[in-house]
Amino acid sequence: MLAATALSDQGKHAAAMDANKGTEMSITVQKTIPAQRMHQFDQMVDRWLAEGPIRLATNATITAMDNAGIPKEEQAAIIEDRDIIMRYNMRLGVISELFAPAIEKAVASTRSGSEAQDEIARLIVTAIGLRQSDDSELVTFTFSSQAEADLFDQSV
Repeated sequence: MLAATALSDQGKHAAAMDANKGTEMSITVQKTIPAQRMHQFDQMVDRWLAEGPIRLATNATITAMDNAGIPKEEQAAIIEDRDIIMRYNMRLGVISELFAPAIEKAVASTRSGSEAQDEIARLIVTAIGLRQSDDSELVTFTFSSQAEADLFDQSV
């Protein structure tokens, strides 16, 4: 595996070329979501899960599972899994809010139409976030073009 690494002011780039494919590049750019924004996100998600329509839906789901005879332990696991999925989907909203303008700018520089829209969606959905010890989140985006990665890195 061939790899190259360079540091920038706002993020880190790492490019690796798969030796088997020879031409497919994968360039990663890392950006940080500040701890304060992650705390706001956590509070919002907790509030959404505990209030209003989602709480009503949870109660209805529990009633339906009770009526179906599903054991309480299994019900708790189902609700927990649903909460994890909802939290993940809401996290995509934070990533979109913070990074979509820069992603769109970068992708539009080399693509158009449905190809651009597909790439923008792919970049957001496949972003990998790792919570840091200070509660910030380090998000890694994987680009297939060095030009797009560079423009994104400069735009954020």
